Amino acid sequence: MQPAGPVERLRGWVRRHPYWFFVLLPTLVVAAYFYLVAADQYVSESRFVVRSRTQSSGLSALTDALNSAGFRSAPEDAVMVKDFITSHDAVQQLRQQMDLVAMFRRPESDLWSRHWYETPPAERLLRFYRGMVTAQIDTTSGIATLEVRSFRPADSLQINEALLKMSEGLVNGLNSRIQQDTITGARQEVARAEQRVADATEAISQFRERERQLDPTRSAGIAVETIGRLQGTLAETRSQLQTLQGYARPNNPQIAVLQNRIQALEAQIEEERGRTSAGDNRGFTAQVAAYERLRLELEFAGRQLTTATASLESALNSTLRQQIFLQRVVEPNLAEYSLYPKRFLSILYTFIGLSVVYGLGWLLIAGVKEHAA
Repeated sequence: MQPAGPVERLRGWVRRHPYWFFVLLPTLVVAAYFYLVAADQYVSESRFVVRSRTQSSGLSALTDALNSAGFRSAPEDAVMVKDFITSHDAVQQLRQQMDLVAMFRRPESDLWSRHWYETPPAERLLRFYRGMVTAQIDTTSGIATLEVRSFRPADSLQINEALLKMSEGLVNGLNSRIQQDTITGARQEVARAEQRVADATEAISQFRERERQLDPTRSAGIAVETIGRLQGTLAETRSQLQTLQGYARPNNPQIAVLQNRIQALEAQIEEERGRTSAGDNRGFTAQVAAYERLRLELEFAGRQLTTATASLESALNSTLRQQIFLQRVVEPNLAEYSLYPKRFLSILYTFIGLSVVYGLGWLLIAGVKEHAA
């Protein structure tokens, strides 16, 4: 009988010690990898909250403190920032600021955990990046936690700080767009109203210079008063003439004086009446009508400017209420020791998982054998 070869001896050993082969040996291999090969990964963690100025009640002490300053949490905006952090755009901006691929391929990294490609496609780099950068939001407080892993503490800190600054830029850009969309129309309306006021004011100035009248309405009033005064004087003079003719001779020189005075008053009254109702554009009636049109245009322009200014102020207040702010709660830290990989937990989970699979397989095989028997 020939001695059993290595393969037969191995098969025999596996049949006698299946648990060792299928559970303990793989667990030892995993343990050897984690404790002898796996590279340390350092974590930089930061926390932030995205808030707007609308007042709301908070639940945590931090939320209460921020709300007391007129802020409220904006979960939908925090989700927007979270999505940006794990997006293609974030990766592209990081690559413009630093050698991101080199950070994921440091010499101290191991073959399994490092990024395999020196010039990776965007999709592969994004997949690896999402495994090293995570962002989570606490739905109760609205606080987002940003966690960055890499093979050097300084790299994790640099990436985390860059992501926060990029997120702040995203929020500021969103505020600028909100302000532009909301205020641009209101400012244009104010500009049009201001131009209308300026045009109306200039038209009145040109009218006064052309007609040599500061206020035709007032001048017309003075003319009417003058006519009234002249008519009163005329009536008094006629009364004097009538009285004098009642007892004086017709050739009395005083009668001629009064008659001449009456004629002069009548001529002066007719002249004043002609000035106030002349048919040409220089008549008081035409001047007053033209001036009133200009004055009404200036009044309406002023009202339009007042309304437009109020609309602009309302738009500014609305913009302030809609603005959001990224408030840092915890600054990125420089790791002093590695948090990943979770060596003990990984080995424990491997052992438990293999044990469960082994137990299920053993039960399945035992059931088949029993059924076959």
